[in-house]
Amino acid sequence: MEEQKTCNRLNGYLDLTAPDGRVTPCCLLDIKDGWKSNIYDGVNFDDWNGNLRKGCWPCTDNEKNGHESMRQTAIKNGMQISLSFTCNFMCRICKPSLSTRWEKMIEGENFEKFDKDHYYTDPRRKQFVEQQKRFLNMVDLDRMEEVYIVGGEPFFTKRLPEFLDKLPRSCSLKFNTNGSIFPSDAIVSKLKEFKSVRMLVSIDAIGDLAECIRYGTVWKDVDENIQRHIDTWDETWIYSTISALNVNRMEEVYDYAGERSRMNPVHYPNFLRPEQIPIGYRKNWGISSLRGMGDFNNIIWSETPVKSESSTLLDFIKTCDRIQGKYFRDVNPEIWNILL
Repeated sequence: MEEQKTCNRLNGYLDLTAPDGRVTPCCLLDIKDGWKSNIYDGVNFDDWNGNLRKGCWPCTDNEKNGHESMRQTAIKNGMQISLSFTCNFMCRICKPSLSTRWEKMIEGENFEKFDKDHYYTDPRRKQFVEQQKRFLNMVDLDRMEEVYIVGGEPFFTKRLPEFLDKLPRSCSLKFNTNGSIFPSDAIVSKLKEFKSVRMLVSIDAIGDLAECIRYGTVWKDVDENIQRHIDTWDETWIYSTISALNVNRMEEVYDYAGERSRMNPVHYPNFLRPEQIPIGYRKNWGISSLRGMGDFNNIIWSETPVKSESSTLLDFIKTCDRIQGKYFRDVNPEIWNILL
């Protein structure tokens, strides 16, 4: 995959997925130097120029490893949006600002000790839904050719029917779902009115490990719903995030999903990156049927240098185990023993 020099997402793409209300061209945008555009205070598209034209490191890294990046697949008239952060899962790679289940389960816990920039809850989030509605009233939704709806869990949000009614039927839709529920007949009927529907089901493991890493999963139900999605929509893909929690078990996921499989690495927080597991171990793992530039083994065998935080990772796992009553050591003893 040839490295791209500019970012397609700077040509009018909108990302409205951040709980702090920022309006950006991409959910992976690094805003450590500040970002002024948001649904509360206003959007200035002049902020989107300058150094962003050179691209951000998640995309450039993906391209160097032979993978298609988000900036390459973006179209001009597109949008990625979270309508709410209501969710029934507490996925260990997620965070409280993106999941109401996360937020509720960690009440009284100090997760900011693991990464204060990741495990935050924005004080204005209670205003998010109404402020986003106000902002969308100023956006020409009729120009949208593709809209990608994420969460929380998008099929839980009460806003979904109302939002769909505002979109042109010539638009293509994508969803990211945790697979725990299948949409109602009324929603299915409404979605069938659009140009196309692609369903991206997120699973990071199968069986018991899935139920631990993506807490809230009932694997039997998710497995059945995935087949219903396959039978219903134009396209259904299985998306997996490779982290230190599952890097040794990705062949199982690939065997399950086959050609529907899509995989990406954790970028944040640092202690969950797959590179936290020494390369000497990771070289013994991988997907045996894949051996080429651009396949998922390039993620599993990544030699990108990262700050070692194995003690933080172990503390994080133990804390999640205690809160959830699901014990990582029982479902992935190989990684557990490496960290000890």
